[in-house]
Amino acid sequence: MITKESFTVEEWAQIVSAPASIGALVVTADPSGPMGLIGEFRAIMSSMQAYVDAHAAESGLMGALKEYMTTQPTEQEQEQLKQWASAQQEEMKANRPNTPEELQQRVRETVTNVMALLRGKGATEDEVSGFKTMMINIAEAVAEASKEGGFLGFGGVRVSDKEQSILTQIRAELG
Repeated sequence: MITKESFTVEEWAQIVSAPASIGALVVTADPSGPMGLIGEFRAIMSSMQAYVDAHAAESGLMGALKEYMTTQPTEQEQEQLKQWASAQQEEMKANRPNTPEELQQRVRETVTNVMALLRGKGATEDEVSGFKTMMINIAEAVAEASKEGGFLGFGGVRVSDKEQSILTQIRAELG
């Protein structure tokens, strides 16, 4: 059974980064104004937290993820996270995607690697399916977090055509 101790600090960072990457992919599909961006980025973490809370009792993976998200890291774990984040930042600088397609491919690789990691650590197919559902829910929450195409909050649509297109792609690939 999956527990918090099933994964290293770096592996947990990878696991959490996959849904965050999916959310960021939706954000970049049709960027909002400053207030919209704040709402969209908040939607990533709040929808992830809500999904994990709702499913922690029925899934070892979600229970472990809830424990990871609610446990204060030790100083050693904080240092490991800083090192991991620094390495990720350097890699992003060196390999910055130049097109939306390159960004999508990078996110696809991140998600594929996390799915392999979860399976390699003993996650059941139901747990992996739940993790995929969580990522779809995050993508939908981000798309619905702010209106697109309006002026000063008037007009516009809740989910733009560009966001709908990326949502359709995410659902097809993860569904």
